[in-house]
Amino acid sequence: MSPTAAPHRVSDAQRTLEQRFANPFLRRVLRSPLHRLASRWFVLVSYVGPKSGRRYWFPVAYAVAGGGIVAVTPKAESNWWKNFRRPMACRLWYRGQRREATGEVVTGEFAADLLDRYAAAHGLLAGELGISETVGGRTATDDGARDAARDDVAVVLFRFD
Repeated sequence: MSPTAAPHRVSDAQRTLEQRFANPFLRRVLRSPLHRLASRWFVLVSYVGPKSGRRYWFPVAYAVAGGGIVAVTPKAESNWWKNFRRPMACRLWYRGQRREATGEVVTGEFAADLLDRYAAAHGLLAGELGISETVGGRTATDDGARDAARDDVAVVLFRFD
């Protein structure tokens, strides 16, 4: 791997398990009366691809911050966030209710603030992404490494319409 390439945070086996089992399970649960089992940590995002015209559905871990719902994903390991580089209409299943929203990738200081809120809500996950001060249960001392990891993730803010 080159020094500028982002490290892989999710193995191929984890990705397969996620796509074949976890995501379909969460899609069903988050839209059902049983949503309370998962809706504290996950929101279901749905949007129509601008090129394909196909509807996509996927669960993401979220935090409430910035006047909306914040989702974070590794840029190199997912593509969905690219559709939100400009504001885009979508639907969220949030706490058992379908809500119309607009999602947009945020950057700069606002993104850094949202990442801090996300890290506070998802300590272990944020540590695995390398965006929190705690990595693997230890306090990270290399601010440069943490800042680089933060550049490797996309921060998407969904605001309810």
